[in-house]
Amino acid sequence: MEFPLVSLDMRPYVRKLNNEPNPVYYDLIGVSNHFGSLNGGHYTASCKNIATGEWNYFNDSQVGSCSKSKIVSPAAYILFYRKREEGASPPE
Repeated sequence: MEFPLVSLDMRPYVRKLNNEPNPVYYDLIGVSNHFGSLNGGHYTASCKNIATGEWNYFNDSQVGSCSKSKIVSPAAYILFYRKREEGASPPE
């Protein structure tokens, strides 16, 4: 499974934006992960701290740092993107 952490241009996916001359960028700020089957399983989350730019991994009562390389995984279930302000630079 692949998805972008930064600079997802939504123009190809939203009819209303198809004719926009400039990209409409969204940056990933959270991922809900599911491990298991349709009958049961376990959920975790990776979330970006907007103030610091750091990613954290949430697993029940434990929270820890998370590298960007671990965010994109086959367990990703729901992706949360935030629209980038026009003219703003991509986050690091």
